Amino acid sequence: MCCMKKVLLSIALVIFSTYLFAQSSPLPFKAGETIDVTLHYKWGFSADIADLSFKLQQVSEAGSPCYHIVLNVKSSKFFDSFYKVRDVYESKFDDKLNPVYFMRQVHEGNFVAYNEYHWSADKKTLYAHVEKNTLAAPADTSFTSDEIIRDIINLVYSIRNSDFKSLEAGKPASILVAMDRNITRATYSYVRREPRQVDGLGTFNAVCLAMKLKTVSADDLAKENKAVVPTGDGAKNTIYIWLTDDDNRIPLHISVPISVGKMEIRTVGISNNKYPLSSKVK
Repeated sequence: MCCMKKVLLSIALVIFSTYLFAQSSPLPFKAGETIDVTLHYKWGFSADIADLSFKLQQVSEAGSPCYHIVLNVKSSKFFDSFYKVRDVYESKFDDKLNPVYFMRQVHEGNFVAYNEYHWSADKKTLYAHVEKNTLAAPADTSFTSDEIIRDIINLVYSIRNSDFKSLEAGKPASILVAMDRNITRATYSYVRREPRQVDGLGTFNAVCLAMKLKTVSADDLAKENKAVVPTGDGAKNTIYIWLTDDDNRIPLHISVPISVGKMEIRTVGISNNKYPLSSKVK
C-alpha cells in the first residue's frame, strides 16, 4: 500500500507540474503548435525540395515537463534524383528555453553524420558525441561557456522569444549554437517591419531580422569578447528571417545564402498557435 501511495503521489506531482508548465509559460508558443514548412532551393533552377513539420509536444524529462520536437527531413522525389536527403533532428528544452537534449542524424547524398548533445545541470558545459563518415572514428567533445550553447532547433525558438523592444532600439542580440564539433555565434538585428506575402498562406505584417554567423573555436570560447557582427540590408552572406508581427512571432520565411545557390524556408501551414494571428492581413 505504501508503494502504491508513492506511485500515485509521483503521478500527481507530474500532472501538477505539467499543469503549472502550461499555465505559467510566458513563451510565444505552446505545446501542440505546428508549423509546416517547405525547403526551396534556387540555383539555375527553382524547386521545392522537402517538406517538414515543427510540431511541439510536451513530455516529461527526469520528472520535469519540457518541450519536445522531432523533425524528419525527406527530399522530394524530383530532388532525390539529384541529391537524396533523409535527415532527422530531435530537440528537448524546458520552459525557460534551456536545452536538455539534441540529436541529429544525417543522410545527404554520400554524406552520413550523427550528433548527440547533452548538457550539464548548470548548462555551462555541452557534451557532444559526433560520428561522420569523414571521421576516422567517433569523437567526443565538450565545450564550456558561461553562456548557454544551444542546438539549432532551440535557436529558432529562442529567436522567437527575443526582446524585440531592445532589437528595435538598435541593440543586436547573439546566441551560441552548436553543430557537429563546431560552435557558431549567431548575431541578429532588427531590419524593418513590412508586409510579407507567403505563397499559399496569405499576407502578414512581419518583422524582418538579419543574422550573421561567425565560427568560434573551442580554445577561444572562454575568452571570446562576443563582438557583435554588423548586419543589415546590404550585408553579404546574411540570413534574413521574417516573423509574424504579433505575439506568436512565427517564422514565415527564411532566406539562407549557401555556397552554391540559395535555400529558402517557407511556412505553408500554421495550427494550434498560442495567440491569434492578428498579423494576417489577407
